[in-house]
Amino acid sequence: MADIDMALVEEHPNGKLVYSLRVRSAEGRMEFPIAVQNEGTAARNEIDALRAALRFVEDLAESLRLRLGS
Repeated sequence: MADIDMALVEEHPNGKLVYSLRVRSAEGRMEFPIAVQNEGTAARNEIDALRAALRFVEDLAESLRLRLGS
């Protein structure tokens, strides 16, 4: 199972928040930004960022499966 850390790194004047998602697993580590619209509370913003990260990872997994032919 992977270890996940999420931290707010930028707040833009247009209401966008950028989180840094850090993932560590037995296979290695990755870090990438996730941008979401500010919803007013830290908890809601983090949930939105985690959901956006999940959609990204699901898209990535599907693309990798297609590329591997499985």
